[in-house]
Amino acid sequence: TIPEPAVIPKGKILLQTEAVALAPGDARVLSGKCKELNGPPSFPYIPGGDSCGIVKDMGDLDPASCGFNVGDRIAARFTEGPRNALAQSALISPKMAYPVPSNIPPEEAAALASSATIALHMSRRINNDERVLILGAGGGVGSHLCQFLRLKGVQFIGGVSSDPQHLTSQPILCDNALDYNKKDILNLKEWGTDVPFDVIIDLCGCVWPRLLEQSKTNSINVVKSAKEGGRYLTTTPDDPWFEIHGVGAALRLFLFSPLWKAIYTRLWKRSSLPSFTFAMSLDNDLDLFKETFALASENKLKACIDDRGPFDFTTEGVQKAFEIQESRHYKGKVVIRVPVDN
Repeated sequence: TIPEPAVIPKGKILLQTEAVALAPGDARVLSGKCKELNGPPSFPYIPGGDSCGIVKDMGDLDPASCGFNVGDRIAARFTEGPRNALAQSALISPKMAYPVPSNIPPEEAAALASSATIALHMSRRINNDERVLILGAGGGVGSHLCQFLRLKGVQFIGGVSSDPQHLTSQPILCDNALDYNKKDILNLKEWGTDVPFDVIIDLCGCVWPRLLEQSKTNSINVVKSAKEGGRYLTTTPDDPWFEIHGVGAALRLFLFSPLWKAIYTRLWKRSSLPSFTFAMSLDNDLDLFKETFALASENKLKACIDDRGPFDFTTEGVQKAFEIQESRHYKGKVVIRVPVDN
């Protein structure tokens, strides 16, 4: 047991946690594959960065400037690494914290805090008249991105998942969906159309090498070329199980490689490949929170939570939640419910 701090550190608030939503970064930290960059920075280590709970102590912070006070329920997204949230009491930063409307349960608020705000930011890159193919449409970001794109009135949404029926059901409602285990998702005929997609959004990090191979024989037909306005947006490297043990490796993976692909597809391969953009972004923009929770409160956006949860805040429950998160085969967000002591 780790006791609550006698004095709240400067710039922090103390949260009585009610729910925590796991993210890929949580599993990555525990794997040790990025230890030098992601930690854990020290032990004991508390995982989890996206949460919802009741404010217990504001420390030295002004409630008026934060927009909430002691006793308020807030949702928070990590700003200094995915850690410290999965506990009955948690020290969190107020930089990305926002009051939760009364009609949104804590589990849903935790699920919306990170993935839905990322999805909203991504949706702003898409035009209403575009046809969009989303790989990983049933995951945490994808299940909310599909909803934002429908609200925009995007022309056509194609989804890829191991459970295509899930993608064509409420609340995701893709126009069409394919099982990547059974169909060739990069063959336009499988989509029952001869009109290529304008944009591929890859949330899995698995398709770019195949597109490169197809470009050698000019056989890409699923997406328009950069010359025709085609785009490829991704939030992860080609290998989602990447391992990094130094600053140089991080720069190669997240800066130099994406930059080279962006230049390569816009200059030398613009007639055969879509333009490449590494679109991962965790903007510290509270307006994303405001819009996300407003839409959820108005029942225009539904928080998507894996139906095997929410998981109990027990050793067995937390282990099961992390096993599912590490598997990368989940529907929506993996959420842990934390009991509140009265």
